[in-house]
Amino acid sequence: MTAGVLLMVLAGLLVAGGLVGAVAAVRGVSVLFSGSPSARGSRRPRITPLHLGALATGVVVLLITGWPVAALAAAAGVVFVPQVLGGGKASKRVIATSEALADWTRRLADLISSGAAGSTRDALRRSLSSAPEAIAPVVSNLVTRMGPQGVEPALRQFAREVDDPAADKIAMVLILRERNGGPGLAEVLTALATDLDDRSRMVREVEAERAKPRANMRTIVVVTLVLVVGMVLFARTFLSGYSTPLGQVALLLDVALFGTALRWMRRLSDPPRPARVLVDPDLAPEDR
Repeated sequence: MTAGVLLMVLAGLLVAGGLVGAVAAVRGVSVLFSGSPSARGSRRPRITPLHLGALATGVVVLLITGWPVAALAAAAGVVFVPQVLGGGKASKRVIATSEALADWTRRLADLISSGAAGSTRDALRRSLSSAPEAIAPVVSNLVTRMGPQGVEPALRQFAREVDDPAADKIAMVLILRERNGGPGLAEVLTALATDLDDRSRMVREVEAERAKPRANMRTIVVVTLVLVVGMVLFARTFLSGYSTPLGQVALLLDVALFGTALRWMRRLSDPPRPARVLVDPDLAPEDR
């Protein structure tokens, strides 16, 4: 590697580092240190095996090609491509939460209609023993808070922790019953549970459609990776134009466009975040 090439490599690294830092600053993302105040105070870098693998991949690509942009793209790809190609976790979490809330709501309705629970507070306590695993921790927190805080504040906190419109509706029904009393709570809870069952089925159908573009993205990435590796190993003459400074700029644009397209496709396959229904007007913005 000549001095000119080494200088170009260092310049490329500095420019890429500056771009990463600028993007991180604009988005408010910590690049080197943990996001918690204590971690920032201790100045401990977040270095994981994945980051070490990305660094090693970048060094290997740099030694093979001599292209700093390719090295940076390879290192970034090791970290970000699995995140972009992943998916389905959010939808699975919504389905699991919806099904758990439906089961728990139906359990509350059974406790109230059968007379096993004489009040909303009693029904919530008794439901803890049979709460589904997906929401068992938040139900436990709800029951624990009811004593010192009261039922309504505990239900509002429960809805915030679950962070799902269905939990908001359940909390609203229970809050209204706690405020005003009256019959019909079991029937309302049963209807809510039925609606949640329907919602879970619809989310499953939508998730099956969203899985298709994610599968297409994986195919595109694998085919592109195989093609690029094959050309680097067996068709270096065809790629010789990238060895010039102008070629490195062109390669940077190619990588940026490819990454942007993948990210855009991933956003299209992500489920939308539903709006909250139950909002505490006295809640500070940072606590929402």
